Amino acid sequence: MLDWVLRAWPLGVFALSPACSSASHTDPGATGTPSSLSDGYCGPDVTQELVAAAGDPQTPVAPLLEEPVEGSTCNAIVRTYPIQASHVTPCSAVDYSSNPPSSGMHYPIYPRFGVYTGPVPRGFWVHSLEHGGVVITYSCTDCESEVKQAAALVKTLPVDQGCCTDQTCPKDVTNRMVLTADPGLDTPWAASAWGRTLTADCFEPELFQTFAENYRGFGTESICSNSGAVDISKPRN
Repeated sequence: MLDWVLRAWPLGVFALSPACSSASHTDPGATGTPSSLSDGYCGPDVTQELVAAAGDPQTPVAPLLEEPVEGSTCNAIVRTYPIQASHVTPCSAVDYSSNPPSSGMHYPIYPRFGVYTGPVPRGFWVHSLEHGGVVITYSCTDCESEVKQAAALVKTLPVDQGCCTDQTCPKDVTNRMVLTADPGLDTPWAASAWGRTLTADCFEPELFQTFAENYRGFGTESICSNSGAVDISKPRN
């Protein structure tokens, strides 16, 4: 247990939950998740434009709470933001009130949970946050070992009990995690949940795991599977 992390975070944080007995681990990136979005749902040109446009907000909103994580070697900070949400046309430009975003306008479709090696436009993965997901993002370019650690976390983190009933988990359940590059970040590493962000100068596996365990399920729509997700590596019809 990361006692120093839990003490530093806002009140109302969940205690870590044990994994479901029938599915202690999940690998949502093993099948069906694209490794590149160069020819994705929005097309290569629009995808590149959306990724390039992401960054600091034009109209920033101050966090409701800002807490440095005691003991972090990466200057980690957890912030709480007011919730904003509405659907916009898929592949349209979106500006968010924080960097990284923790809510806001997003597309009415959501990407599969899992690991991506191509940057996912924010309009897609913010919808994942609304479903109770946690998205880990990075802007570092010379950090292959850290990216491998993050991918391992996303692939092996146990599902949370909110996705299961009576200690059993559906066969199609995922851990509601996403990993994607995000060149628009103003920090090397970050994580987002519905109304919460974590920013850090480097990747601390236990810290990011604790953030994920505590803030999964904070969305207004509890979605644990990829059954309704869109394969955003494929062009839309």
